[in-house]
Amino acid sequence: MWRDGIALSELPMRDLGRWEHRWLKALLGPAEDSFLEYHHDDPPLLDQFGEWLSWVLGKSEEAAKEVDSKTGLWLEMPDDSAGDEAFWYLRYMLVAVDDPSLAVPARQVFNVGSSRLRILDHSFDRPHEKMLADLGQAGRLFEPIKESLEQSRPEGVFLDARQAWKFISEAGPVLYATGYDVRLPEELTGQGQRRLRARLRIRDLKPGEFGTDQSHVSLNDLAAFQWEAALGDEVISAEEFRQISDLKQPLVRWRGTWVLVDPLQLKGIEDLLADARAAGTMSRFEALSRALTGVADPSAPNKQIEVVIEGRIAELVEQMSSDELVEERIQVPDTFRGELRPYQERGLAWLVYQSRLGLGCCLADDMGLGKTIQLIAELLYHQELAPDDNRGTLLFCPTSVVGNWQREIEKFGPSLHVVKHHGIDRANTLEALNAQMRIPHTVMLTTYGLATRDVDLLKKRKWARFVLDEAQAIKNVTAKRSQAVREIDAEFRVALTGTPIENRLSELWSILDFLNPGLLGTFEKFRRSYAMPIERYHDDEVLDRLRRLVGPFIMRRVKSDPNIIQDLPEKFEAKVYCTLTREQATLYQALVDSAMGEIEDAKGIARHGRVLALLTRLKQVVDHPILYLKDEEQKTRSGKLTRLLEMLEEIIDNGDRALIFSQFKQMGDILVKVLSEHFDTDVPFLHGGVPQSQRDELVDRFQDEDGPPIFVLSLKAGGTGLNLTAANHVFHYDRWWNPAVEDQATDRAFRIGQMRNVQVHKLISLGTLEEKIDVMLTEKRSLADTIVDSTGAWVTDLDTEALRELVSLGSDSTIDDAD
Repeated sequence: MWRDGIALSELPMRDLGRWEHRWLKALLGPAEDSFLEYHHDDPPLLDQFGEWLSWVLGKSEEAAKEVDSKTGLWLEMPDDSAGDEAFWYLRYMLVAVDDPSLAVPARQVFNVGSSRLRILDHSFDRPHEKMLADLGQAGRLFEPIKESLEQSRPEGVFLDARQAWKFISEAGPVLYATGYDVRLPEELTGQGQRRLRARLRIRDLKPGEFGTDQSHVSLNDLAAFQWEAALGDEVISAEEFRQISDLKQPLVRWRGTWVLVDPLQLKGIEDLLADARAAGTMSRFEALSRALTGVADPSAPNKQIEVVIEGRIAELVEQMSSDELVEERIQVPDTFRGELRPYQERGLAWLVYQSRLGLGCCLADDMGLGKTIQLIAELLYHQELAPDDNRGTLLFCPTSVVGNWQREIEKFGPSLHVVKHHGIDRANTLEALNAQMRIPHTVMLTTYGLATRDVDLLKKRKWARFVLDEAQAIKNVTAKRSQAVREIDAEFRVALTGTPIENRLSELWSILDFLNPGLLGTFEKFRRSYAMPIERYHDDEVLDRLRRLVGPFIMRRVKSDPNIIQDLPEKFEAKVYCTLTREQATLYQALVDSAMGEIEDAKGIARHGRVLALLTRLKQVVDHPILYLKDEEQKTRSGKLTRLLEMLEEIIDNGDRALIFSQFKQMGDILVKVLSEHFDTDVPFLHGGVPQSQRDELVDRFQDEDGPPIFVLSLKAGGTGLNLTAANHVFHYDRWWNPAVEDQATDRAFRIGQMRNVQVHKLISLGTLEEKIDVMLTEKRSLADTIVDSTGAWVTDLDTEALRELVSLGSDSTIDDAD
């Protein structure tokens, strides 16, 4: 009736999506049109159709909530000895909604003499009426059920093979979706022993197989695959497959047993076996992907294709799933100069474990949980394991953290040799590069800015370790740097990031494809197979499959984890070393050269004044050149501001909030302007010029649950008398002469009522007076805080040579990717 009632061409197809178009075409078009194939850009249509059909059949959601039972339709196979013409049987059952294991045959239901049936601790009201009503509705979808209702007490219905197949393939799934308890013989389910299906077998590659030559191709990097037809655990030969195919029936008797042959799958198996690529090679990570997900073809995950793995891949999967290996305790190297917290020891063990398996991995711990020192500990572990390995470590990072890495390695892993690859004097030949790396376990630090320019040189070496810090730098799949880093070969690849990469699937693909090429397939296949179903249709099944696939390669701990928070102090501080831009370094050196001659000639109060003026100007320059030059603002002119932006991006991505203290009001103005534009958010600023009434308003706004993520404060105005427990990060953008003043400011967040651990970040410009004063303050604090006053007068008492040493610019103060 529907097919004759309206012409397909009359519908406004331009307004319909692809799946709606195909759906209507199947309903209204020629009888041969069907709507069988499931596409990943379709919604879960069967579920939606079930909801719609329940409404059509009068089974409302409200009524469904009140029922205590559902009607079961259980299909039973004929006995194998019954012959080719034996009948199948669809048995009717009453099944408890809250306990599917409690099922009552229809005969018992109809034999009850009262309106209530009691079984064990269950009581069913008017079950015979409900069963007849349900069978009546089901009969509208499946004719044999309707015919069985000619009996007053139907217990089931006999089906021939054609009817049984129609129930399995068409009526059964729809009835199940509308709330019936549909059960099929286990042997005929997706992995059943009597279902003909395709199977993908993955095994070790043999030397010389498929044209490979072991002298050119590592057999560890490749696996052999073969498509085959299988019946249960038995592989079907080509001749046997042809015999079954020639029967042209979905349910056939073969070798005395009933076998299910899905016509659609049969065609697919024929195509697979006939394809020239029915056997061949795939990368180790392509094989691993199929082994971890159980999906032979990620672009068509609903195809019933079994994956069988053998040899090294099977051993690898078993090792990856072994709790014993993951829980193995690793001895922290004796050369590590520090102490790892328990969760950091687990991180070290995980890195070592991944290295042993030859798998790239991503350490994605929250900011402040110590990714840097966990990586340093792994490098030291490898140094103990292979002391003569001179392949070295290549580490890419943002320009702003090169100095930080150098300081951290020197502090925690002094046995590691560190070199920097940057500037006009950097190595430009393989000989020069090898000369820099001649000392075993040298760590070469370089920047993402040089990735595309120097990739042809860097890829000439095989590295022991290749590390990407702030790995979100390669999140853009098509960016040249993202392509360049993939060309560099290493035994073990590691990505470090503090951002939740699982929330950005394109970023996830880019990082995982760098770590383990081929694991997630091509980006286009990944987009179709995972990104679209998850991001557009919120497909939980696909999301679960993706988690199974990437989970073994990512370790992410957050500060709120119960197993982490018990290991953390309530407040912990970190020094963040920043580099200067070339403009800052030039301006800094010019100020020193100009002022030192005047200071040398001055005496008494005049000298004190000139020293303090120089120190103030230098502190302004390392904050931002505009503080001294009074010209137009530009965020890329300050290395410290660049690093602050990078860290705040991670903090905001994780849903955290931050206070930023500066001693300069003008720097606060710059921060408000840059941060509000960069993050497209309101950034309040509390300074000495803010009236008390507005101060309270700013504080209340920040403390509100929906308040802004960033609060800028001047050190003097915001350093005392405030309660700002909404923040769990505190930044000291510039350093004060007295550590006690910084402590007071930090305590704005670390106060009674703070429910989270507070992280304190002290930004220090490398090679400048900030770094040298920090060393002096640390030493003085260890003696007695009282000898340091808040004015910095102790600095003015230094003799000229000591002062020159304090303010002179170190060689590691600047790194410029433009070199």
